[in-house]
Amino acid sequence: MSNNLNIIGPGKVFLGERTRVAPDVQFIFHEPSQVVIGDYCVIGSGVKFVCNGGNVAVGDWTSIHDRSLVLSTVGVQIGQHGWFGQHCILDGSGGLTIGNGVRVGMYSQIWSHVAAGEQIEGCTLYGERPVVLEDDVWLVGSCIVASGVTLGKKLVALIASNITKSWPANSVLAGSPAAPKSNLSFYREISLDEKWTLLNGWLNEISQTNGFDIQRNEFTTVLSRSNGTNVERIGFAIDQNFAQDLLKKIPQATVCDITNKTYSKRLSDIEAIVLKNLAGNKARFINLSE
Repeated sequence: MSNNLNIIGPGKVFLGERTRVAPDVQFIFHEPSQVVIGDYCVIGSGVKFVCNGGNVAVGDWTSIHDRSLVLSTVGVQIGQHGWFGQHCILDGSGGLTIGNGVRVGMYSQIWSHVAAGEQIEGCTLYGERPVVLEDDVWLVGSCIVASGVTLGKKLVALIASNITKSWPANSVLAGSPAAPKSNLSFYREISLDEKWTLLNGWLNEISQTNGFDIQRNEFTTVLSRSNGTNVERIGFAIDQNFAQDLLKKIPQATVCDITNKTYSKRLSDIEAIVLKNLAGNKARFINLSE
């Protein structure tokens, strides 16, 4: 559990390594629960976590930017490499599950509950239903997601979309209420060879910028540097077999497998630099041990 955090009420907060939390972030607990934030995360100024008995888990490499609000009653689960712009609302009153690589633009709202008029007066607009955003969903900005909605992998919702029902993977949505734009697609098929070529181009740039040594063959690329007392390494392999071979040869290294986008976490400086450079919108690697 981390010290020097602004914690109000009967809850606990646990922070991972290399995670930064702004000094004015508030963790407010109305019931006993906990907030667990992974490694390499950023929690911006003015963010509030308000927990009414539900736990919050935030995966590695996730950023929640300034003035965002996280509400948890049933619970909030956020995967790795999430990005949430300023002034977002993430409501786990009815349960909120967010996959890996999800991007949510500024001023977006994700609601898992609805409540308005008095039930004693006959109001029926009341309920809590879980919301699920699967891997690599992108809400461009100022989007609203209603309770009970599931959004499939790689769905893109254009700015100001008002999403009132579930949609399958690879949909492109726009409007209020949001409807599919069948003539739009933001993903294309890409071969393993092309992925490998792209990755190695980025690794060349990162190595040159940071003064890393680089060794390459047809199936693996290894970046290394000396930190004064030992040599840190991060390796990339074109498939799982070559990744396993690298782990055997250099067991202390971070090893990334391009076919399943996973890596072995070591929390080294070179890992932090290289994976951060890739993670924006180039290539996001997931640590499966989480």
